[in-house]
Amino acid sequence: MFFFQLTSLSLPRLQIATLGFALFIAPLPIYAQTNTILHLKNGSALWGVIVGDTANGQVRLRTADRSEWVFARPDIARIERLRHPDDPALRYKLRGFVHYTELGPLATGNRASNGVTTLAFSFQITNGYKFGQWFYAGLGIGADLYAVQTFVPIVLSLRGDFTRYGDKIPFYFLEGGYSLNATSNDIINLQYRGGPTAAAGLGLKILFRRNTGFVIGVGYRFQRTETRQLSTIITEDINRLTLRAGFSF
Repeated sequence: MFFFQLTSLSLPRLQIATLGFALFIAPLPIYAQTNTILHLKNGSALWGVIVGDTANGQVRLRTADRSEWVFARPDIARIERLRHPDDPALRYKLRGFVHYTELGPLATGNRASNGVTTLAFSFQITNGYKFGQWFYAGLGIGADLYAVQTFVPIVLSLRGDFTRYGDKIPFYFLEGGYSLNATSNDIINLQYRGGPTAAAGLGLKILFRRNTGFVIGVGYRFQRTETRQLSTIITEDINRLTLRAGFSF
């Protein structure tokens, strides 16, 4: 149902909505807190927040249940400072299920079959499995709305992260598959057909809680299509700059 609602919107309104969404997520701050593990010489350890470190050699630690413990410096083996467990740097997902929802404009690269050069709009949902930092494989489906044609791409999506540390994770993406042509047509003997599609680019995932975060990306998008009327077949290659914004978890 969402697809049909999406196709009923005009392209200018969709492009304005995408720009507004991108401007909205850009300034959102990422907060980090700190925590501490107190390792004692008797082999035990306590995890909490240091709320007092006095000159007479005593350290006061507040644990998660809000209990406070006081230790003398000679009883402490070492103090290990960690990030808060809600800090996204500790929630990087190395393996497991990952979902992406992304949308954005397809910047003009060449003219449509009717000679009109306009922006297009893309929406895509991808579900897959992350096998490690450098390799994620998923299946994506979406809707690409061009000036005169509408496609439903079904693609294999490959992704990987360039780092696993911090709250801003740069990544690459590669996609390839086939697009079904869903263009509405009332002209007799005129057929629109889909074709192969591919995309590649770079992106940035901005984590804000656990492994959930915003994603933005830029890359290249290719789409082949055929227009058939009687015995005439016109093959057209559409090349666009893809701009994406969305979220993942």
